[in-house]
Amino acid sequence: MLSEVEQKILDLISKRHLVTKGEIADLLQRNACNGTESSVSRLTEMGYMDRVESLGTCFVITQKGIRFTKGQV
Repeated sequence: MLSEVEQKILDLISKRHLVTKGEIADLLQRNACNGTESSVSRLTEMGYMDRVESLGTCFVITQKGIRFTKGQV
């Protein structure tokens, strides 16, 4: 079961497919949520999102994450 913060992060990344940690923090700060780092770590450990490093660190949604957001898991 995902927390409210984790669900918001997964919803954001499922819409954009690629987000930075700053974008995640901005979304959560606007909604007065805490725990960005731990929520990102937990979602990554669960296999719902993955880290991509190129010009900076970004996060992408995985196939497992897409299936979860569509209620197929």
